Amino acid sequence: MHARCDNQGRPFGFALSGGQVSDYKATDTLMAFAVPNPKAMLANRGYDSDWFRQDLLLRGILPVIPSRKGRSSTENRLAALQRPQSH
Repeated sequence: MHARCDNQGRPFGFALSGGQVSDYKATDTLMAFAVPNPKAMLANRGYDSDWFRQDLLLRGILPVIPSRKGRSSTENRLAALQRPQSH
């Protein structure tokens, strides 16, 4: 079960999906509710992906999502490229 809530945690509505279905599958249903878009989205690590973060930003929503363990983020890749190479 997935919920879209206001900033006080009060639900606007729910979406049901199968137990083995990715969390991403419910986002289109949740975002289609006839309520204003939030300024930010708080989600768990299950929602951590570059394309999902980008989709939120395109909708004007700040993603507040912890990175998955071992995730190779864009920021980490850029920092690695900027480090001096040891020879």
